[in-house]
Amino acid sequence: MRILHTSDWHIGRQLHGVSLLEDQRHVLEQIVATVAARAIDVVVIAGDIYDRAVPSPDAVILLDQVLHALNGECGVPVILIAGNHDGPERLGFAARQLARSGVHVCGPLQPEPRPVLLEDEHGSVAFYPLPYA
Repeated sequence: MRILHTSDWHIGRQLHGVSLLEDQRHVLEQIVATVAARAIDVVVIAGDIYDRAVPSPDAVILLDQVLHALNGECGVPVILIAGNHDGPERLGFAARQLARSGVHVCGPLQPEPRPVLLEDEHGSVAFYPLPYA
């Protein structure tokens, strides 16, 4: 299984009052292109998807666009894991419904971790996403 492991996107970050959103968009487009070009089987985003617990609307829109490109267009499952900069409850909104389409969101820490099971030609692979606690 070809896994692209990323983290710390910090979508919505500003540096000295200047938005980095367009730079982030450029880098995230490169990630999508890499996924398509290299036949990646799953993308893992291990924490700090957003730069703050209540992200800006523009940051939310950018994440939506990237998830659509990765999952909707490339057909690749995505596993998102809340980090210390993310609002886990907000990030975890609609997680059960999203999982049906292949976007697996691990927002708040659960008492009993459950695996995300993905299949490839060799069988099942279990991912145990554990958010920042």
